[in-house]
Amino acid sequence: MKFAEHKDPSLNIVRKITPDAIWVNDQALSESFFMTQHHLHPQWDIPSIEALNTKHLDTLLALRPTLIILGTGAQQIFPPAELSAYVLQKGIGLEIMHNDAACRTWNVLTTEERAVVLAIIQPKTAV
Repeated sequence: MKFAEHKDPSLNIVRKITPDAIWVNDQALSESFFMTQHHLHPQWDIPSIEALNTKHLDTLLALRPTLIILGTGAQQIFPPAELSAYVLQKGIGLEIMHNDAACRTWNVLTTEERAVVLAIIQPKTAV
């Protein structure tokens, strides 16, 4: 799936999603990652939604977002309720989506100059 051009070249934007990678700007990312509008963290040590814990969330919360968009792979998979509550108790919004929807939502929200974090889990498959 290709995405439309974004007007501000200084912002991180998802350009393309393929079965093997998500393209942020001109970089193909095949591992889990997270980003803000201006900073890309291309390696996030989380192999699956089942591995998500408060330490992972604290890494995202340290960026002081008003909203975290969490992509959980090819399917929308909700984390345990206590993890969602952990984020919500800090006054931060948490939206759980499959990766395609998360990336599309990110691209729209970056135009609104909101403090948003996009966190994408790219599940590792057994070889």
